[in-house]
Amino acid sequence: MKFFRAVPTAQYVPNELQRRHPGRRLPSNIPYMVDNLWEFTRPSERPSRRHAVYASPSAELALAYAVAGGAARRDYIACEMTFQKRPTFIQLPVEDAKLHPDVLVLQQFVNRRLGSWSALSLAHKLALAPLFLPGVTRAELLEAMETSELFAEVVREAASRVTFWWPEGVVEETGELFFEIDEGNAYTLKPVASIESS
Repeated sequence: MKFFRAVPTAQYVPNELQRRHPGRRLPSNIPYMVDNLWEFTRPSERPSRRHAVYASPSAELALAYAVAGGAARRDYIACEMTFQKRPTFIQLPVEDAKLHPDVLVLQQFVNRRLGSWSALSLAHKLALAPLFLPGVTRAELLEAMETSELFAEVVREAASRVTFWWPEGVVEETGELFFEIDEGNAYTLKPVASIESS
């Protein structure tokens, strides 16, 4: 399988080695609550989305999702990725994680489960806040679960509904790819010859 990324043309540097991102990324198109539950349930051998590189199985999809926010296609270049060593990756059954069924399932569950809490005092609501904060770690959620039984129940019940880490079937033609680049790895980007506009 080939991996493709679209990058801003102005930032493209030929043959530049791309290495591990040093920080922790926050999601731009996934609610923090869903991101926190995905990280909470992530098996240790799976790549973390917070340190991940995202790719597509085709140059066309990579370009389509790069410009989905309204950028012009001419401002991006689709590239094939070449690795020093092939990383461990996950391929989703959807073109972009924002389309994953977990997003709707988890939002609906938490909204139903906590609906009656909207009228309670701020002090009561604060016990639930860790689930909705940006970039909460598994350890931080576990710590918060020790201080509130309701919070612990909500997290456990929501976590039991997560399917993200166990994709079924082969979806090589369309599914989003993501992986971590470890310290001993890097990749380069090679522009793909012209891609016709759709």
